[in-house]
Amino acid sequence: MKTLKYALKNEWYLFILLLIPFLVIPFLWHQLPAQIATHFDLQGHANGYSSKTFGLIGIPLINIGIYLLLLFLPVIDPKRRMAIDQKPMPSVRLIIVLLLLGIHTSIIINALGYEIAMTNWTLAGVALFFVVMGNYMRTVQPNYFIGIRVPWTLEDPDNWRQTHKMASWLWVAGGLLLLILFPLLSTNLYFYFFITIIVAISLIPCIYSFYLYKTQS
Repeated sequence: MKTLKYALKNEWYLFILLLIPFLVIPFLWHQLPAQIATHFDLQGHANGYSSKTFGLIGIPLINIGIYLLLLFLPVIDPKRRMAIDQKPMPSVRLIIVLLLLGIHTSIIINALGYEIAMTNWTLAGVALFFVVMGNYMRTVQPNYFIGIRVPWTLEDPDNWRQTHKMASWLWVAGGLLLLILFPLLSTNLYFYFFITIIVAISLIPCIYSFYLYKTQS
């Protein structure tokens, strides 16, 4: 109950964003075909379809489910290391809701017959996510859900702090590089750079954490 009271008081705007897709259903239902594209290849061509019902209702419900999961993470944290308003949790909830809302909006726009580079904009949205999250990475406290969660960081608060301090600038730099490359490269080439950079900024902090563990043990 305390969690819901906090959300209604401090994150009421997210409830509005989550509700918007359901408000537009009566206006869009008869304009959309029975099957709409929900998956796209690297060139942005549709290669997967879902029912109109899933497109209009299912995806927003998934967004709500993910938001509620993130909202109640502090409750299910076995060691109560997280607080509902602990940085970067409010920002994580906002970013995820906006990202999924943007993807859903793009799918509906495409289903209405308008051309939109789905793959490119989705990848750019993820890159922006890493930039924003990188800014908060240094503020993340030890927990089991968010951050670089390897044995060496979870067992040593100093290792956690140093690892996330390094990961912070690495994520920002990687995300900014992806945003800079976004308008300069073809979709295929950009995708390979995207995968390479994401793997690098995910693995390097883990390797650095293990290095700290070995040098400090």
